[in-house]
Amino acid sequence: MANLLGNISIRNAEIAKDPHGQEVLHVRDPHALIQAAGYLKFTRGKKNEAIYFRGQSETYSTLTPSLFRGIGPNQSAQSKRVMEQNRFIAEIVGKADIFSRFPQFAHEPLLQHYGLSTTWIDLVDNIWVALWFASHEAHVSGKQSQYLHFEKRMPATDHEFAYILLVAADSSQAGPPGLFKGTETELVDLRVACPSIFLRPHAQHGVLFRRRGKGNLRPTDYSDQIRGVIRMRLSDALSWLGEAKTLGIHTLFPPPYYDQGYKILLDGRFENSRKVGSILIVGA
Repeated sequence: MANLLGNISIRNAEIAKDPHGQEVLHVRDPHALIQAAGYLKFTRGKKNEAIYFRGQSETYSTLTPSLFRGIGPNQSAQSKRVMEQNRFIAEIVGKADIFSRFPQFAHEPLLQHYGLSTTWIDLVDNIWVALWFASHEAHVSGKQSQYLHFEKRMPATDHEFAYILLVAADSSQAGPPGLFKGTETELVDLRVACPSIFLRPHAQHGVLFRRRGKGNLRPTDYSDQIRGVIRMRLSDALSWLGEAKTLGIHTLFPPPYYDQGYKILLDGRFENSRKVGSILIVGA
C-alpha cells in the first residue's frame, strides 16, 4: 500500500499510524477530509489514475475480493471459486431477462453489489457515502448469511475510528460506456453501465474495480492500488454525517418496492451458494 498523503500540509490533519503500523492521515474536520481526497484526485489524475473511496471500520493488511478470501494464493482453489461463481451468474442471467438489456461486462460487478462474492471490490464515487459505510457495521444471519442489516457504530471509547481508503484505478475509457480498463486494473461504473431500474448502485454512486492478472488468474490482493488512507474519530464522522435522509439505509439500500432490479433478483429465488453467496436480503 502506498501512502501519498505523507508529505502534504493540511490544516487540522496530521500523520498517524493504524494498528498495522501503516501511516494514515488523521483529519479533524470535514474540510481536511475533502482537501486530502481532492489532493489525490488531482495529482493522480495526471498519472492517468482515478481515485475512488472505500469506507471501513478498520484497516487490514490486504485488500482481497470476497470470492478469494480464505484461500490465499492457491491457484487451484481460485480456479474452482471462479468456476462456481460463473455457474451461479449464468443461472441468474439465464432466468432474468433484464440482463440482456445491458452489457455482459457489467453483470458480475452488478451482482456483487447485490450480495454475490466475486472478483471485484466495491468502491464509491462519493466521499460521504464512503463515510457512511465507515460509520456503520454490517450484520449477517441465515444459513448462507443471506440476511443483512446495518447498525450505526457507537463510540464507546476515544480510540474508535473510521477509515476511508483512497483507491486508484486506471482511468482510460476502454470503449463501452462505463468500462475503464488499463494495464493494471479494470473498473465498471455501474451508474453508466447499468440502468437505474437497479437503483442501489445509483443511490450509492457505486463502482467496482479489480486488478488485472495473467491468463485466467489474477492477484488475490489488490492493496497495491491503495494510494492513501484517511482516518477520523468515529464521533466526528457521525457528527459530519448528521441525520440526512439521503444518507440513510432506506435511501442507500432502497427496498424492492423502489428498486425494481432488486425485486427481480429476489423474485428469482436463486439457489444460495456457500462459497459464492446469494442475493442479500437487506433490513432483515
